[in-house]
Amino acid sequence: MMRPINSCGINSASTLIHHEQLITTLMNLIQRYFLRQSRTPLLLSLGALSLLALLTQSLSTLDLITQNRQSALTFMYITVLAMPQLFSIILPLAVFMAMLYTLNRLNMDSELVVAKAAGLSPWQITSPALRIASYALLAHLIINLFVQPFTFREMRRALLNVHTDIASRMVKAGEFTSPSKGLTLYASEVLPNGKLKDVLIYDERSADQPLTYFAKEGQIHSTRGGRTSFTLVDGNVSFVKENGMMDYTDFDKTTYDLTSILAIDPVLRLKTSDRYLHELLLPDPSDYNVLRYKGKYLAEGHSRLATPLYNVALVLLALVFLIRGDHSKMGYGRRIALAAFLGFTLRLLGFVIASAAEDNPALNTLQYALPLSITLISCIVLLRKRRLKYFFWQRAHPAGVTS
Repeated sequence: MMRPINSCGINSASTLIHHEQLITTLMNLIQRYFLRQSRTPLLLSLGALSLLALLTQSLSTLDLITQNRQSALTFMYITVLAMPQLFSIILPLAVFMAMLYTLNRLNMDSELVVAKAAGLSPWQITSPALRIASYALLAHLIINLFVQPFTFREMRRALLNVHTDIASRMVKAGEFTSPSKGLTLYASEVLPNGKLKDVLIYDERSADQPLTYFAKEGQIHSTRGGRTSFTLVDGNVSFVKENGMMDYTDFDKTTYDLTSILAIDPVLRLKTSDRYLHELLLPDPSDYNVLRYKGKYLAEGHSRLATPLYNVALVLLALVFLIRGDHSKMGYGRRIALAAFLGFTLRLLGFVIASAAEDNPALNTLQYALPLSITLISCIVLLRKRRLKYFFWQRAHPAGVTS
């Protein structure tokens, strides 16, 4: 005999499933909304810090460019190549500032209160922020391991070309210059391709008689062997004899050696910031720099791997201060100020540890320990069901919703 179907049980089960689906949809909508609210502050903070760092970087580059009379295109090229390292430095701080602003705005608009009332746990509320922190960590790691070494090598080559551009440093259009005692150079015009017009060379370093070169065109060349020469085209050389007569000789093309008066190293020498991770952690043992700068190599390599962890650590720190605790209608200025102070102090401490690790390789473990400790402590605080009371929260304020 068949038992009658309990319609009330079916309705209750379907209602429960529908309710769970509704809660899941609501949670997804709230998390997507929080994620959208975080994007604009992140882009603004990243752009503002990048502009500030770019202006600081461009000052040193501008001095180099103006002293060597390079073009604005060269200035922009070198400045752009320096940007990946600047992004690597400011990215954790930009994400941290964006999270502080976003969470404060959501708190002031009581949107986090609504989310908590809807049943979202602190961990579910933090999901969008952690997603952004994870994206930032991945982008930071790619910049540190691949983008920065590539762009810095290109920048080093560009700077080498600027330094070895002897014509721009040694000859100034329309001016008499003396790169060495007893030697005077002059050119009426310096073309962008390096050619000089109406060249005059007066050399009195000879033990016999001073020589005077004049040519319609000239160009300075440097070889990889370190030799530097001045090629003169369509000119003459003259000197005064002992009897007072002038000796005058025409030439179609001649070479004037400048190696003895110029000390220019044309070899591209890579610094620690220009090397890839395997070159830092597993360097070539035949390289002399390995023995001389081994500590710097290791410190730089571990710093490349450890610094992306600050993206997650600082975001969790911001969440601890603005997700946990009582809701305050009077604002969160004290919490934000303390969170900002701790965040910037911890990041500064990370730079100090990385610098100290160059002399003491044992400190390289602290480069990982510091951000991981911040992450672990913040996770423990966020996952605790019992609300923590900090001294700066214990003040009179209107009653609100507690986490």
